Amino acid sequence: MKNKIIALLILCVAGLAFAQSPSVGKSASREHRGFYSNMSFGFAYNWYDSSREDFRGYYYSREMDHYEYSGFSFPMSEFRLGVAVENLVAFHLDFNIGFFAGTMDYSNEIYGNDCSTDGVCTEIRRIDEERDFESSDAYSFRTYLGFGTTIYPFRDIDSPLNGLFVGGSLGYTLFGTFTNGISENTSGNGGFGFELEIGKEWWVSDCVSFGFGIGFAHTSIAWQTNDSHKSDNVVSLSFRMTRG
Repeated sequence: MKNKIIALLILCVAGLAFAQSPSVGKSASREHRGFYSNMSFGFAYNWYDSSREDFRGYYYSREMDHYEYSGFSFPMSEFRLGVAVENLVAFHLDFNIGFFAGTMDYSNEIYGNDCSTDGVCTEIRRIDEERDFESSDAYSFRTYLGFGTTIYPFRDIDSPLNGLFVGGSLGYTLFGTFTNGISENTSGNGGFGFELEIGKEWWVSDCVSFGFGIGFAHTSIAWQTNDSHKSDNVVSLSFRMTRG
């Protein structure tokens, strides 16, 4: 159902764009056609829940490390490179990178088997300890590579809404978090995710525009994790320069 709603919204935006201007012919100044590139730098807030699960011997059956992180970054940088079609939509490769400083809460749980004399075993928790790290102790590195589109629905150069855009991409995220070099409390993970963005640009020359964007990114973490700890999220405010 969610995918149908998203597809319907995209079709509505595209239909509105074609209604804005009948001219989709030759390339002109202050239009998105041909080569397309974008650079953005801005503020970002990242939070995630991740875990690492290791299976052990018979008596201690498994060990689970939980990591909950939140932190800020400035700047988080993003680069896009692709092609724009008919002053309407741009298709591009996306790459971003950010370094974050924040707080990571860590907990460790070790489970074992409690077996009765008749051979029936029940898993129980043996150890539960928690350690907190101050903001200066937790640093995170995050990177994303994907493929996306940016739609400019208002093509009329005289419209006050010219330069408004919506965009999105699908890709793969990797991240790692470090706490003052304590290796046993270092968290790293990755997974497939998406990015969404909305914003506004203003032309400053025939082929260059400046603007801002508000974004949200979500990744479903894939490695050595359980259902309750597999989410990575970012919200951002970026300042953009676009050519083409």
